[in-house]
Amino acid sequence: MRWYHGLYTGEMARPRRFRIVAGVKAGRLQDNVYLLTLPSNPQNLLDIYPAWVLRQKYFRKADMLVVGIALGYREAVELAAKIMNEIYEETGIYSTAGYFREG
Repeated sequence: MRWYHGLYTGEMARPRRFRIVAGVKAGRLQDNVYLLTLPSNPQNLLDIYPAWVLRQKYFRKADMLVVGIALGYREAVELAAKIMNEIYEETGIYSTAGYFREG
């Protein structure tokens, strides 16, 4: 698991961002924490995972790029929309893989 250098954070997650990242890296159970990653399916724009899912062996070994963190599913969806709007405004297309590869 890799972390985007300009990690996006939801408003509620922002004050706890360092603790959240450290907890995910350590494999600690974190209630109501969601991670936004580049999509596993090329037809998706982003994937949203509850942090507890990423404690599974498959995800611990997967080469995933975490681009955002949020507290609560609603904040995760709002953050995904914010990211997609920013990408579209800067590039004119909805291509997360290309944007995060270049950015």
